[in-house]
Amino acid sequence: MLGSVLIVCTAVLADACTLVYGFGFRWWRDSTGRHLFSFMASIGLVASLWAVRLLAGDTPWFAGARLAAFGLVPWVLGWRLLIILRALPQERQRRRLSRGDGA
Repeated sequence: MLGSVLIVCTAVLADACTLVYGFGFRWWRDSTGRHLFSFMASIGLVASLWAVRLLAGDTPWFAGARLAAFGLVPWVLGWRLLIILRALPQERQRRRLSRGDGA
């Protein structure tokens, strides 16, 4: 029961974050904003879908909706990994310079 409550809370909060960010900021102007919006939206979509299933049970349309929702998550996580990997060399250089190891 507690797990179900947490799933619904997660869905509500993730959707609220997505809506506030989506309508309150110009997220489409740069890649960081687009990624942040996509990440929040995919988490919100998956959590909302899970909450709907908890509340409504399995319905005929659920398999298609689940495929669409979960299909976004690997794409957004891959995008996040690419951002991290691109930032890693600069982070390593910053650490070396702060320790005085490099010039």
